[in-house]
Amino acid sequence: MDNPAIILWIPIIILSVISLIKLLNKGGPNGKPWIRIEKVEENE
Repeated sequence: MDNPAIILWIPIIILSVISLIKLLNKGGPNGKPWIRIEKVEENE
C-alpha cells in the first residue's frame, strides 16, 4: 500500500456499512423496521 489515504478510508467505509446495517435491522417502537416498503395499488 503506497498510498496512505487508502488506509485512512478503510475505517470510514467499515463504520458506514455497520451503521447502515444497524439502521436496516433496527425496529421502531412497534417492532417495525426503519425502512418500510409498501405495495402500491394501481389506481392510487
